[in-house]
Amino acid sequence: MKKEAPAAKQLYRLSVEPGVVERLAKLSARLGEPRSRLATRLFTDAVLSAKPAALRTAKRPPSRS
Repeated sequence: MKKEAPAAKQLYRLSVEPGVVERLAKLSARLGEPRSRLATRLFTDAVLSAKPAALRTAKRPPSRS
């Protein structure tokens, strides 16, 4: 029995800077991988490797003693 790949869903329509699109196109051409597949892989890697931000504590005014 064949294992099926998980279904991918379009979550966001991202707006990116033109410089990012140019770099993606150059990287895609160099690797011989379609831009959409490369962009999806890079985005997935970035999201899965992101670490949660450290909890920020509120600044307290200096105590008067």
